[in-house]
Amino acid sequence: NTGSGGASSGTGGGSSGATSSTGGNASSGASTGGNASTTGGTTTSSVYFTDTVELSRVMQLTLSGRYDRTTVDNEDNITAAGEPGSLTAKHRFSRFNPAIGVTFNPSEGLSGYIGYTEGSRAPSSIELGCADPENPCRLPNAMAGDPPLNQVVTRTMEVGARGRVAKHLAWNIGVFRADNRDDILFVADDTSGFGYFKNFGKTRRQGVELGASSQLGPWYVRANYTYLNATYRSREELLGEGNSSNEEGPGFEGTIDVEPGDRIPLTPRHILK
Repeated sequence: NTGSGGASSGTGGGSSGATSSTGGNASSGASTGGNASTTGGTTTSSVYFTDTVELSRVMQLTLSGRYDRTTVDNEDNITAAGEPGSLTAKHRFSRFNPAIGVTFNPSEGLSGYIGYTEGSRAPSSIELGCADPENPCRLPNAMAGDPPLNQVVTRTMEVGARGRVAKHLAWNIGVFRADNRDDILFVADDTSGFGYFKNFGKTRRQGVELGASSQLGPWYVRANYTYLNATYRSREELLGEGNSSNEEGPGFEGTIDVEPGDRIPLTPRHILK
């Protein structure tokens, strides 16, 4: 699972392929006082492979790969294609994402794994529709011309173990680190209250996962806990409208300076299910 603020993790297993198509409409007032109305659709086609090789009686190697090709098609319902400020454009993104994993099974009730995976996400219609630093937007109330953005690429390392205690109690533990390159953020423009989407240097999600499950008669009980540390790894200036932590204090102006190591907002540090 990858995205702006998203992470992808694997356990050395396979990938999955899918063909999907989504679309939507956006209608808003432009930052200059005019109107904007656009229809956007995204289609993704994928092909994948996976294979597991037995290295020894207790060790297996899994190799997999997935090729994705995504088309994002924006159509401006007001300004014709080719005219200044038109949102009409077709963007194509493609990438091959590999994965490799090793599993170790020293006994029937214990196994360990280590894996490396890559994943990618194409920019959305909205992100492409407001990506011009020369023509910023006041999202979600406006859109502007759409120069291309790069795909978000996630590289994940994960190490863990799982096992069984007695007959009905299973457990698992894992540590992970996922680095996003070219993450997409809405950053501040020099014009107060306006901004645009851009590719951000790097973000990181890392942490620990713990789980246990048991069957009690007809009932199946399961608990999972995740400690997640999500941080920015590059400097940036974000739009801070309406946020009391911006440089101007409470109000409707100001920006927020991001430094490497700052936590990403709206990502819980503790997750219990």
